[in-house]
Amino acid sequence: MNKEMLMIVAMGTGGICFSLGGTGFKWARRFLLPAILAILTILGGILWWKALAMGGCLIAALCLPYGKKTPYPVKFLVMCSYFASTLWLGFSYWQAIGLAIAIILFKLSNTKWTQNIVFWKAWEFITGSLIGITVSSLL
Repeated sequence: MNKEMLMIVAMGTGGICFSLGGTGFKWARRFLLPAILAILTILGGILWWKALAMGGCLIAALCLPYGKKTPYPVKFLVMCSYFASTLWLGFSYWQAIGLAIAIILFKLSNTKWTQNIVFWKAWEFITGSLIGITVSSLL
C-alpha cells in the first residue's frame, strides 16, 4: 500500500473511531484506533517498536478522562497526551497544530454561544482526524 493510501486510511479511521467512541463504542476509540494507526505506521516503514510504543501510549492517553467532572487543566493535559503519543514516530508541526485546533474546538463546543456551531460530534470527528493527520505527517 502506498503512503498516500495509508494517510487517507489514517485520517478517515481517526475521525470515525474517535466519533464512535463517543456514542458508546469506547473500545473503538481507546483500542481499535491506536491498533489501526500502529499497523499503518508499520506498513508505512516506521520501525515496529516505535509504532507499538506510539500505539501503547495512545491507548493510555485515550483512556484518560476529559468529561464534565474533569477540571480544565487536566483536560488540557489529556489532549496534550493524544498528540504527544505520536512523538515516538518523530516531530511534526501537526502535533502542535492538531493540539491547538482540538483545544480551540473543544472550548467552542462547550461554550453556550458556539456549541450549536461546533457541536460535540464535530469536535470528536475533527480531533480523531487530527490524530490521524499527525500520524500521517510522520510516515
